[in-house]
Amino acid sequence: MTATISLGADIDHPISAVWNVIADTGQRVRWGVPEGEEMVCDVDEFRPGGSIRTRCGSPGALEFEATGQYCALEPERFVVTTETLTRDGEILSTAIITWTLTATSTGTRVDLVDQVVSFVGQAMVDGHRNGHAICLRQLGEFLSS
Repeated sequence: MTATISLGADIDHPISAVWNVIADTGQRVRWGVPEGEEMVCDVDEFRPGGSIRTRCGSPGALEFEATGQYCALEPERFVVTTETLTRDGEILSTAIITWTLTATSTGTRVDLVDQVVSFVGQAMVDGHRNGHAICLRQLGEFLSS
């Protein structure tokens, strides 16, 4: 099953501030998962061609592993990554995810496009959509706190 998920948010902070919390691993793991869940970033080579490997899910269990690559990035403009999500060695989904930042009169427009292939049905597509929507909301809240 495949889907293209397009989401966006207007954030009342300048691009430089938004970019900094996307580029900084320590900050990203704080706003990048739904409340009540945890993310640990084992590898984060934030550069074109760099690898990323995270574990996330229930605190202490971290039942999901995501591996991928930063395909392209341009500071304060965009980040394009691949991501393959597994649980217990089973591939659940593979995606290419693009974050685009655009200056607005009040801050930054963040647009996210996730082109996902789910190997386990609609629930995984829904999980991608829901997770990204939460991340975008939490990104704005994190910057405002």
